[in-house]
Amino acid sequence: MAGASSRARLRRTLAVGVVLLVGSVVVALVLARRYQLDTAATLVGLVGGVPGLTGLWLAWAAYTADRAEAAGETELAEVADQLAAAVRRQWEDEAALRQLNDPYPLPVRWRPAPAALVERWPALVRLARSGAGWPPPPPAGSWAAGPGGLAGGDGDLPGLLERVPTGRLVVLGEPGAGKTMLTVRLVLDLLAARQPGGPVPLLVPLASWNPEEEGLRAWLERRLTGDYPGLGVPAPGGSDGSRARALLDAGLILAVLDGLDEIGEAVRARAIAGINTALRPGQRLVVTARAEAYRRTVSPPGGREVRLAGAAGIQLRPLARAVVADYLRGSAGGPAGAARWDELLAAWPQPVAQTLTTPLMATLARTVYNPRPGEAVAAVDGSPSDLLDPARFPTAAAVARHLFDGFIPAAYRPHPDPDRRCRWSAADAERWLVFLARYLDDTLRTTDLAWWRLVPALSARARAAARAAVGLLVGLVIGTVAGLVGGRELGLALGPAANAIMTMVTGTALIAGTFSPPRRAVRWHWPRGREIIAPLALGTGAGVAGGWSISPAFGLVGVLLGVVPFGFSGVSADLRQATGPGRLLRQDRVAFTVLTVGLGLVAGVAAGIAFGVAAGIVFAVVAVLFGGTIGMVETACSGYTLAVAALAARRRLPWRLMAFLADAHERRGVLRQVGATYQFRHVELQHRLAER
Repeated sequence: MAGASSRARLRRTLAVGVVLLVGSVVVALVLARRYQLDTAATLVGLVGGVPGLTGLWLAWAAYTADRAEAAGETELAEVADQLAAAVRRQWEDEAALRQLNDPYPLPVRWRPAPAALVERWPALVRLARSGAGWPPPPPAGSWAAGPGGLAGGDGDLPGLLERVPTGRLVVLGEPGAGKTMLTVRLVLDLLAARQPGGPVPLLVPLASWNPEEEGLRAWLERRLTGDYPGLGVPAPGGSDGSRARALLDAGLILAVLDGLDEIGEAVRARAIAGINTALRPGQRLVVTARAEAYRRTVSPPGGREVRLAGAAGIQLRPLARAVVADYLRGSAGGPAGAARWDELLAAWPQPVAQTLTTPLMATLARTVYNPRPGEAVAAVDGSPSDLLDPARFPTAAAVARHLFDGFIPAAYRPHPDPDRRCRWSAADAERWLVFLARYLDDTLRTTDLAWWRLVPALSARARAAARAAVGLLVGLVIGTVAGLVGGRELGLALGPAANAIMTMVTGTALIAGTFSPPRRAVRWHWPRGREIIAPLALGTGAGVAGGWSISPAFGLVGVLLGVVPFGFSGVSADLRQATGPGRLLRQDRVAFTVLTVGLGLVAGVAAGIAFGVAAGIVFAVVAVLFGGTIGMVETACSGYTLAVAALAARRRLPWRLMAFLADAHERRGVLRQVGATYQFRHVELQHRLAER
């Protein structure tokens, strides 16, 4: 991207130089002929003066280019620093919401990954020492002597990547083993040790990447500009690309790719190949995956083997019994709560012992059976000793299902503190969460819960009902206003017309709602090139049909209505803040309001000045209708609103969906937030809810 920008700058500089050269020659010859100057003197002047003028321009262009490039590098480092601050705030808040340090992080330990799944250690050392384009190696002793040197636990986490010669690591583990939380801690540790202007570690879920349709860098750029809107603006230094692309090209992003196993099994090998293609010399990387899924991908029976280029690996170990016992007792709120665990921990039956070996299951058991802060022990339903019943829990799978099923009721238990009470019952919350889990599993086949992708959850019947309801409502409003202002005949004419138009537009908005991205704001630019053809034709047609022959002002209003809405486009937000789902929805609604109300006010005032108050009101209403049409297609909030209304009417979702999701994330711990989307606390929880 930087190379393309430099070539474009060079072409512009040479073009200006040629123009100066040719123009100076022409001017000199014209002056010589006009004032009858000596031809020889003129040629001498040309030889001495023209190249000097052109050379002066080229020197100035080179000077400004050098300054722009130096300023671009400085500004890009500042962009990285601002992004690092936003990422740190985001994951510190998320770690607090997930109670990572309450009462303390579960101690996770790891061992080297099986040698068959990663590249040989001597090959890593050779690549890091002599690979083309790789940075000089660090002082002797900085790297581990072999894979065995990667074994360790929590205290070894900050220096883990530094001990790998290439800085590339695969983190393997069983479901719920703590891979995601380990990478969250790794990101925070790397940010704490980061130097100004250095690479920014970014934790990105891989579930939404389709390597068959999009390369890793293009997908990362799109994901980064969605989660951090400030990265979508042009890069500093005159580059034609975005800040996100410039950071990726400059090696200022350390990608932590979470959940390779959540990509479809048929394309996982292609995903690894795509990662290898995107890696630059010396670029560090972290990838997490389930151990068995990763083994099937890199060493398929009878298939083609593949490896993550230059990557070492670690595998998370099961939690020890003593660690789990201390954690469950220590988070019980006091001696009375801790004593509830004594009977189970003393017996420690095999199904329970097999289940409570991962941070996920230990955390679920804590939520189900321990009181929350400010809550009495007696308020907790059930007791840990219930797990001793061999008839109910004969296997580890039965224990796991019980903990998953008890998690939602426990998270939505009534709280004695009025400030912490929930407005939704556990039964309602569970029904809505089950619907969302099924929608993600069966329809979208992803873990990302994005509010702007709710329209596909509507059935054909629900979409038809939404179209009819919106068309009827808008038709009644337009017909009533037109009737009050212009008489009964005008109302009877405009009402059915508005009904038909809005029924069609609503259907278009519902279709667009399956792929239209949200807008963070709007700005206007005059349509250029091919952009102007359709709106100008539409506006001119509206002006002629509506009365261009009656009054030029009337036709001008028609042209403006055709041209103005097509010049609106999205605007990026502040880089220093990551975009949350609720904030993004509010920004998209503001963009819709600007398109709708702003256009209506402009057209109404213009028509009012030209034709009087009555005509101004009619024009304002029609313009609001037209602006709403553009807004419904250009923004995502209209499709979201229609989808929520249709689903809430059938009790599939709450009417205040975003408030419910924010509460499930911030106060219940059922959801987690990744950029502008929500996810269930764990993909296994999503799958279990989807089965019910």
